[in-house]
Amino acid sequence: MNSLGRILEFGYYSILLYSIFNSILNKEKKKSIEEASAAIFSDDLMVEIVSWLPVKYVMQLRCVNKFFNTLVFDPHFIQMHLSKSTQNLQLSFTSFENNSADFTKSEDWDSRWITLSIPDLLLQNTVTISHLSDSYYRLSRSPHYRWVIGSCNGLLCVYGNSWPDQYLYFWNPAMRKESKRIPLFFDIYINRNFDFSFGYDNSTQTYKVVAFYVELNSDSNPKSVVKVFSLGDNSWRDVQCLPLVPLYCLLGINDFHNEGMHFNGTINWFALDDINLDRSAAALDRCVILSLDLSTETYTKLLLPRGLDKVPAGYPPNLVVLMDCLGFCHDFDKTHFVIWQMKDFGVQESWLQLFKISYENFARENLLPLYLSENGDTLVLGNDRHREAFIYNCRDNKVEKIKIADRTNWELGNYYVESLVSTD
Repeated sequence: MNSLGRILEFGYYSILLYSIFNSILNKEKKKSIEEASAAIFSDDLMVEIVSWLPVKYVMQLRCVNKFFNTLVFDPHFIQMHLSKSTQNLQLSFTSFENNSADFTKSEDWDSRWITLSIPDLLLQNTVTISHLSDSYYRLSRSPHYRWVIGSCNGLLCVYGNSWPDQYLYFWNPAMRKESKRIPLFFDIYINRNFDFSFGYDNSTQTYKVVAFYVELNSDSNPKSVVKVFSLGDNSWRDVQCLPLVPLYCLLGINDFHNEGMHFNGTINWFALDDINLDRSAAALDRCVILSLDLSTETYTKLLLPRGLDKVPAGYPPNLVVLMDCLGFCHDFDKTHFVIWQMKDFGVQESWLQLFKISYENFARENLLPLYLSENGDTLVLGNDRHREAFIYNCRDNKVEKIKIADRTNWELGNYYVESLVSTD
């Protein structure tokens, strides 16, 4: 957001806050503050006004009176505020910075959690990075390491490693609140084929973490251990083992990129339909999407569109969520980048090929869709090997590189909105 935009935004919220404070404090001294606020604004109008404020301003209102202090924790208001926050969608990433001249020393690298405004990215003039200079948002510094593994409704799920302890926790950056640490039930350095996924169970309105590891043995079928942790619980619960093995486990690819894709109360992975197939030449038409319903905690196989080509070595397909639909992207013959979208979740006939983009516009492979505008005209793409990002104009086939000086890890990106969702 440019300077003028930030000034106007600050002025808008200042006027709202001034109206609230003025309505309360300028009443007759004989009346209590609660009576004064009720005399000017009805409760419903007061709640409506406050629901439009950013989280930091809502939190500041807690010290005004009991009404606001209670409002912040009201489940109905939290949902009301979230519905408005989703109109200000952001992309969040991990940014890396080296503190010495020797770039080979991992202990000299810092990482921090940052956000980018999607409107800023699309405007393509000056991109403002939030939280870059605030030490609170630092994720890792040797010997303590943390990775954001998922984002949902303003709540982040984070993996932490302070040797020998490994754990997860929930984090609301806007409220600056963290949950207690959740110990893991396995060691990621021993069980290398693992995954953490974070999502929301719509039926019970519960945030859940799905974690698993897979044991791959040449002389026996793969074995998996899958557990679920629900926000508010104190322990992991066993769920049904994976009926299929995720594709990235079979290909030996796991760089802590979150492979499980959350979509509308489900977690989804690419999987090979037959474990006995040649993994190095696995055709896309022999792959399926393995979908775990967070409500029933049962699995479903979703079929891909017919007539797909082979999975390229070293670059398997990726699941994505674009325009509120589940989709996936893959390389085509090392000349084009293809994006598919499932318009009706679970229905094979609803697959639609959105884009087939030539690499000549990007000069490099390994692209990952980050965002697609509502009108479908503008696509934000990241390069997961070279830490670059691009704006692709679908109408005129024009490409612009996003100019950001820091080392942003685009493949660890998540959608993010501010919220008042509790970490407890």
